[in-house]
Amino acid sequence: MPRRPLLLLFAVLCSAIARPAAAQTADEERVVQAQVDAFNRHDVEGFMAAFTPDVIFWEYPADTVFAGAARVRQHYTELFGDPDAKGLHAEVRQRIVKGRFVIDHELVTGLPGEGSHVSVVIYEVAGGRIRNAWFMN
Repeated sequence: MPRRPLLLLFAVLCSAIARPAAAQTADEERVVQAQVDAFNRHDVEGFMAAFTPDVIFWEYPADTVFAGAARVRQHYTELFGDPDAKGLHAEVRQRIVKGRFVIDHELVTGLPGEGSHVSVVIYEVAGGRIRNAWFMN
């Protein structure tokens, strides 16, 4: 009889220990998805809420595209306001979540002058916001 309560206690403790990692992964994925959703709504404020003030967008592996939230905001304000970008939409075709990294295979359609574009983006999430985004085009 004494083993049963110990096994139950062990099971409860194990599930409690496992929850924070699962919650963290869910948080990483949630912030990236919120950014994708805001992109699809052309919502600059919602989009920018997903990023740290010192966010950097990279052309993989190490070329800086945009450094800082002000520069990212400027670019996406212009993009979302472009009349030729009315159909702008990102579709996540596949997603991998590994700790603080979220890797998306995306199809972006409605880009002015390009039509559609396939990309792999690696997002690094820190403190509940995206700190780095590496684009593989």
